[in-house]
Amino acid sequence: MSHAMQAFAHPLEESVNSSAEALITREAVQRLEAELDNGESIQALRRFNNLLQSLPADSWEGKMRRVMGELAYNLESFNPAFTAVLLKVQSTIGHSDYVARDMALKNLIQPLAGEYGMHNGQAQGKTHRELFSEFYADLLRQPLEAALAADPRPAASLHLFQRMMADIMSGPGTADPIQQACYAMGYNLAIEYLADYEKTWMLDSFRALNERVLVPQQRGLSQWIFLEVHAEGEAEHAAIGHAAVVGFVPAECESILRKAMLDHDRDFAVFYNRLADMLEQ
Repeated sequence: MSHAMQAFAHPLEESVNSSAEALITREAVQRLEAELDNGESIQALRRFNNLLQSLPADSWEGKMRRVMGELAYNLESFNPAFTAVLLKVQSTIGHSDYVARDMALKNLIQPLAGEYGMHNGQAQGKTHRELFSEFYADLLRQPLEAALAADPRPAASLHLFQRMMADIMSGPGTADPIQQACYAMGYNLAIEYLADYEKTWMLDSFRALNERVLVPQQRGLSQWIFLEVHAEGEAEHAAIGHAAVVGFVPAECESILRKAMLDHDRDFAVFYNRLADMLEQ
């Protein structure tokens, strides 16, 4: 893990952990993550990427224009979802352990800050929205602003955004703030875990499309930073979310974590199957 993204230790952590209630183990979280390896989203991502790298040379641009509009909204829509997760954890004030809450928030805020070019020990860089805008213009030879103006709330990504916010804010259906926070952290864990597959495979697929179709058409890509940053960074984000969970979530809440992770798996699969449908049309 790089110095830019790492889990933090708290000066009071050792003394607090010695008296804390039993927390979920790393092994238990890894078992839950392993379920996602065979889940609906992985199947949908495979389908989408197989279609992406195999797009016909004579129709790729029209198909990708619609998909890229969806991705523009989708990528930004995760930021309010991350913010909602932070809110749920912060709202356990007076109910959760002071240090555990502090450490969880310190870890969880890092990926959100990274979306705006903020990394520990580094000068602030471009936001991920800026990087995506550059990639969009490089691929489709028009500014992203035109696509956003034409369709500011594309249907598939809007549906996923609404599902994510409804899930995170309503939680497991209880009023208990700890259980709500555990659900939100489980949902976040699934977001980051699946994003590692999503962005790594997307980078590979665009490389294949670039070599097979774009370069021969004199449309070779030059702005790879957006894809590379995400492909390289999502594993770190997943590790940070993992560290936040094992330092906060009681072992007795494992079933809540699992429900949240499977809820996002379901929602995310619907989104990518819709994108795959667009590439098939």
